[in-house]
Amino acid sequence: MTNKELIHSDFQIKEVEAVVRRDAFTTIHVHVPPYETNILRNLFGRENVTVFERPSKTTITPEQEYDRLCAKYGHEVVAKVFGEDDGDRLMEIVQGLMAEGKLPAQEQTLEKAHELDSTQESKGAKKR
Repeated sequence: MTNKELIHSDFQIKEVEAVVRRDAFTTIHVHVPPYETNILRNLFGRENVTVFERPSKTTITPEQEYDRLCAKYGHEVVAKVFGEDDGDRLMEIVQGLMAEGKLPAQEQTLEKAHELDSTQESKGAKKR
């Protein structure tokens, strides 16, 4: 997948819940893409950020993620975490997460066939 293929495309990627302890009296819960937890750990300390898996997904536009993160946290913080490459490293991470969510076509076909078989079996079981 090239950067040209990603232009103005929205993708679904998994989302995590980060619990951030800002101080002794303040704890916040945020739902963010997994790579954003690196920025939170950099800002608040590794020991103050706990990450939990979530079954939900979030929609992102990959070519705009670097700019979104810079607007939210500041360019210096994002560059410190992901490097001074104008988002190239971040784009690699995002592409990896997008590829992780996709199954090869053959596996998708097998999954659909298995779902169809199990649906037909359950219908047959109800008729008996």
